[in-house]
Amino acid sequence: MEPLTDRRTHRPLTGDNIRLLTLQPGLFNDPIHCQLEQVSLGAGHAYEALSYVWGNARDTAPMILDRTPYHITKNLECALRYLRYKESPRVLWVDAICINQNDPDEKSEQVPIMGEIYSKATKVYAWLGEAD
Repeated sequence: MEPLTDRRTHRPLTGDNIRLLTLQPGLFNDPIHCQLEQVSLGAGHAYEALSYVWGNARDTAPMILDRTPYHITKNLECALRYLRYKESPRVLWVDAICINQNDPDEKSEQVPIMGEIYSKATKVYAWLGEAD
């Protein structure tokens, strides 16, 4: 299933803006709830970045993004479950969600600055998947 990207979740980016994902707190098996926010890349916002293996694009799991159902790969779902705090939100940059994957123009603008996005993160996590 394709991610649901529309104006409710992915408003067009302006200037040097990127989207940051706020992962709401919860227990490991709770539904995943997140919000997207546009911020200026040069403004010094604190965020962590996630680099991960996307996995099978057809093997998806649901989450709630800005109160809208949204599908992500199961590998990303697993990573978010492990990164989620129990009692406080966590601000992340995750390419599959923060870049509108259904907008080729946006992808062509955002992919070249991914190095800068990762370099400005306070931490970068690499997720290969759960151990076998």
